[in-house]
Amino acid sequence: MPDQIQPDPIRSRVQEILFERPPTTQRVLGAGALVALVVMIVLLARVGSSGSREGSIPFVTVPPTSVAEQPEVFVHVAGAVHRPGIYLMSPEARVADLIDAAGGPLGTARPDMLNLAAPLLDGSRVWVPSEDDLSDPMPLQEVEGGASTVNVNQASAPQLEQLPGVGPSLAAAIVEYRQRSGPFTVVEDLLSVPGIGPAKLAGLRDKVSL
Repeated sequence: MPDQIQPDPIRSRVQEILFERPPTTQRVLGAGALVALVVMIVLLARVGSSGSREGSIPFVTVPPTSVAEQPEVFVHVAGAVHRPGIYLMSPEARVADLIDAAGGPLGTARPDMLNLAAPLLDGSRVWVPSEDDLSDPMPLQEVEGGASTVNVNQASAPQLEQLPGVGPSLAAAIVEYRQRSGPFTVVEDLLSVPGIGPAKLAGLRDKVSL
């Protein structure tokens, strides 16, 4: 038998190095590649998150706007109520609330002649008429020389209509004004009522009183 050719140990070692990787080397390279991939992902995530923060609007909590509470108002109620006088009322109160605070209307009262939904103003006066007030042809007040005038702070709308040049709409405007702004203090205050100008005031000056 011919002799067997023995493998060259040097050639075999070279082939092993060139064409075969030891298992240990493969594991090291694989682990290194995995670590490099994870590091790259983390870096990209940080860059992306920082960029989004720069372009985003920060969350800001805006506290609700506080509205200063309005002070209470002093209002004078007179006429046909059980307890006329000055009352301290809430700024949201209406004429109807003031009448209730004064013990309610008397049996002869005519609260329907008022605007019960009108708001109350500080320093104003509300007159609650009665049947007796409406039965009089006109609330007259004697002045010097025997002449008579109409008290524009107390007369009801129908009574004001008896004044020269005062119709239903103007009489209602006079009553509405004194309910909102308080009693007239001088005759010239009537100029603040819509529909009363200097000419009309001249015709009313000797016919009205306060």
